[in-house]
Amino acid sequence: MNSDTRIRSIGLIGLGALAVWVTLSLSASFFLCLNSLRWPTVPVRIVSSGVSTGTSNIGHWWAAEVEYEYAVSGHVYHSTNIRYFMPTFYQQEDARAVQAAYPNGTEAKASYDPHNPSRSVLEPGLPAGLWERALIPAFFWGLIGYILFEMRNPDRRLLLRPSNEEAG
Repeated sequence: MNSDTRIRSIGLIGLGALAVWVTLSLSASFFLCLNSLRWPTVPVRIVSSGVSTGTSNIGHWWAAEVEYEYAVSGHVYHSTNIRYFMPTFYQQEDARAVQAAYPNGTEAKASYDPHNPSRSVLEPGLPAGLWERALIPAFFWGLIGYILFEMRNPDRRLLLRPSNEEAG
């Protein structure tokens, strides 16, 4: 095993761990999105509604924040889950539009997990743009496949080829 293959093997282990983590975390949320379509609904009371803001290295962001309460089987639950895969918005109007649908003190409906009533969501189902997020793990798995191909076919390596091989 040459040094290029050894380095690729080490990188492949790290990349594989990252790909597994990204795939599992997105799959869990995707599962909840689909499953929430079959959950029963319950009336909720909006306890608070607003928009938070902050700054990141990407820029200024806004997030809709809605807290609501509901009762299932005599137990009162609180949640802040508007929808699964709720994005951070980079336009204040987008966050305000989501928040405006749930004014403070009003009533709405939420879907709750009958096996875990503390898990609920105001907007069940798949949000727009979810399929684009599926490209993230696909990218990592494609990169892993490419690295494995290069490791098994060293004569066809395109990356990290020593300059003396290119001249020959």
